[in-house]
Amino acid sequence: MSFRRRALVLALGLAACHPGERDRAPQGPLPPEAEFLVAAGDSTFWVRTTADGIRLRGSSLMLARFGGDFYEVYTADDDRSFYDALFVGQRVYRRDLVSGDSVLVYRDSIVPAAEHRWARLHPDEAPLLPDEEASDHPSASATAEVDLLDVHDAFLSVEHRTDIDVGGVRHLHRTVRRVVNLRERRDATVSDVFGDAAGAKILRDARALLAQARDSIRDERDPRTETAREAAADLIFDPRSFSLGDRDGAPSVTFVVPETGDLATGATLPLAPIRTAAPAWWPAVASTLPATRDSAEDAWRGKGYVVRARYDTTGDQAALVIADGAGREWPLGKVPAPVRHLLWLDAPAIDSTQRAALERAFDDAVLYDDQARVASSRRMNGTRLAALRRRPRGVRIVPVSRVRPRALRARRRHIPT
Repeated sequence: MSFRRRALVLALGLAACHPGERDRAPQGPLPPEAEFLVAAGDSTFWVRTTADGIRLRGSSLMLARFGGDFYEVYTADDDRSFYDALFVGQRVYRRDLVSGDSVLVYRDSIVPAAEHRWARLHPDEAPLLPDEEASDHPSASATAEVDLLDVHDAFLSVEHRTDIDVGGVRHLHRTVRRVVNLRERRDATVSDVFGDAAGAKILRDARALLAQARDSIRDERDPRTETAREAAADLIFDPRSFSLGDRDGAPSVTFVVPETGDLATGATLPLAPIRTAAPAWWPAVASTLPATRDSAEDAWRGKGYVVRARYDTTGDQAALVIADGAGREWPLGKVPAPVRHLLWLDAPAIDSTQRAALERAFDDAVLYDDQARVASSRRMNGTRLAALRRRPRGVRIVPVSRVRPRALRARRRHIPT
């Protein structure tokens, strides 16, 4: 998923590879007792190993944990369509798993603004009712899509794509990154995340990387890069267009420079990740990251056991295993790559209230399907869904001198279109 409420219930799990819960009775030596959540690909998996067996349960959820509490993060469509005009934006919500309350944390404002301008120019048009269908060939289209990329403590990284093709409104095709402070429910700057001094240095480093990337694109003589050279002239640095990650256990920042201008196609230039010093909140994230990592395997150390994620040769899947202190291993199942975080539930142990809240969240997620997970002001009919999926995407520009890390490359394969 981009962890969206309209994400497919993944065809992943154990041998049968579909979501849900699998129990396996122990055979031979018992695995070490353990309990944790695995954030992998576009799902969350709940693993429990006890004397009764191994239990792995997967759901298309994105969970955040900060301040000792669990939250589900999801997107919802904001459908404002007319018969001859498609207007579908998106919002991001944070839901407290214990109380069940949802609050808005991020919203697209460009599509609603385009809808207001179009409505003023067409005063006789009325918005579609929930059971009304749109035109097969609407004359206007304004859509936004927000992909949820990753969450670090209370900071959510998203990718926001906007496509506006509406008469009387400036056309726009743009892709940006944003970091959302889930606790404060607002966009965050690098200074908000890392402090003023570190934030200023990060911005200087990012601008230097952009200058280097432009030089690399300009100096490349391969005729196939001509389009990239032309598009590079329209790339404008946006200090808010970044996402968070990690490199060797330390925080990193990746800026994505958007293409601008009247002829922009939505292309972007991802800069190389910038490693920075850990802020005060980082230890909560560090505990969820691999203790050791290489190109084939990541490993996390729990209380008396080790969890390993072994990636296949395609980088699309990882085989999870748990090992005891003697090095004996027990297979847990396969999950989508990359495995991003392990959230420990046994050290310290969660209480009965949090456990019940997690059970409800996983139970509810089983009921979601491609459209049931859409929280929309009206149900989208086939015409509007098809129009949304036909939006132009643009070509991402990648500096010829940069090689993407394996984890980011795998993650992009799992962002739905």
